Amino acid sequence: MDVLRKEPSMPHRVAAIQKATAKEAHPTRVAMLAIAGDSASGKTTLTKGIVEALGRDRIASFCTDDYHRYDREERRGLPFTPLHPDCNYLEIMEQHLQLLTLGQPILKPVYHHSNGTLGRPVLFEPKEIVIVEGLFPLWSKLSRAT
Repeated sequence: MDVLRKEPSMPHRVAAIQKATAKEAHPTRVAMLAIAGDSASGKTTLTKGIVEALGRDRIASFCTDDYHRYDREERRGLPFTPLHPDCNYLEIMEQHLQLLTLGQPILKPVYHHSNGTLGRPVLFEPKEIVIVEGLFPLWSKLSRAT
């Protein structure tokens, strides 16, 4: 006789999954704005101004510097700087841009400019508008398509 195993009830997990996937939890359509430019060209200042003008409740923003592949110490022995595409996780950035366009949250890497270290990833949830600023937000055809 076959006995069916019943999974233990996990209402807290079911509720968390339902909350995360609910249509109200994330915007159904996200407007993406990319601000690309060289180091110290004013990208962050412009982004902060747009966020202030339109409101933090409508806009989420992040910098593509967070996708650096190496910390400052590791880069000392390399023949290139963070300005080089090979020094960045551009494929992961592309995947994240696609997910954000669909209104899905991501676990975004973190780079600390203050000390040149890589931090733990953080949950980044899109809002009505997502601003992506940095050296490479428009690097590839795929990132430009989002």
